[in-house]
Amino acid sequence: MFTASPAFSTATDRNVTRALVMTGMHVVGTIVHGAAHEHYEIPMEPWQKIFIWVVIVVAPPVAGVLLWRGSLRLGAWLLLVSMGGSLLFGMVFHFLLLGPDHVSSVNMQGWGATFQATAFLLAVTEALGMAAAIRVLRAS
Repeated sequence: MFTASPAFSTATDRNVTRALVMTGMHVVGTIVHGAAHEHYEIPMEPWQKIFIWVVIVVAPPVAGVLLWRGSLRLGAWLLLVSMGGSLLFGMVFHFLLLGPDHVSSVNMQGWGATFQATAFLLAVTEALGMAAAIRVLRAS
């Protein structure tokens, strides 16, 4: 996936590849989870919409491009911050605060199972994305 230049070690190459895989999984999970949100017409406050678009939707792919192009420290920091923000937001609204965005608020029929599964899987990919970003930072 990521071809290491002579300046990068094999360990750095593996860490960048892990970070890119987690970024890709996060993007796919976000698209599917967003579709479930649309199906259930879950209301969001304006600040939540801005946070979601900037931190959850846009920042991780930008971090991935930076990593891919060799800006390892900047890409890893952006990935760490965006995945951390995404994880915190998801944990609070999907699992802690009861409301329309909580996993227990949706019907398990149809899109409900998708909503719940992607909420959980996004938390996993975000935590693993943070770990991958930290590994890149340590290796670079």
